[in-house]
Amino acid sequence: MRFRIQIRSGKEVLFVGSEKGNSRPLSDWNEPGRWKLDSRKLELYLSEHLDKESFGESVECFVFCFDIADFELWGDVFRVTADYSSYHPKSKEYWSRGQLRWSDVKDLCPEEQLGVLREAIVESIARDSLRPRKPKHFSFEKFAFKLSELLRKDVVTMFIAIRAT
Repeated sequence: MRFRIQIRSGKEVLFVGSEKGNSRPLSDWNEPGRWKLDSRKLELYLSEHLDKESFGESVECFVFCFDIADFELWGDVFRVTADYSSYHPKSKEYWSRGQLRWSDVKDLCPEEQLGVLREAIVESIARDSLRPRKPKHFSFEKFAFKLSELLRKDVVTMFIAIRAT
């Protein structure tokens, strides 16, 4: 099983490690609040630990579509796709969206950010397990349990983003 993260964010979101090469004015980086987790490290960790796992023959790759923004600033842009999920049988990919409100998470410590991200991932999987049209041979429950187990708070140090200098 492979795990990928696809991020869509509002321009108000500040990611640690993006201080350079960003179109944001320098004054924005003086504001408190950052997303402190490195999604690339998280993706590699999960893919590595899920590599030999199987949760059914229908899905070989799970893509978590991660939205992070102050949604009320963006009108319908984020709201219309909040419950998005899609199964691609030819590629055996399952895409599912989870959302976190930026103003709720920007000042959390990395352990707390990992906790709310874990909840968003597990909730998206649980929501999809209830859909009438879903992959027949895939255990959403076992997959959600395994991810919850892998994303416990004691592993957070592996995902902390490093500030660009």
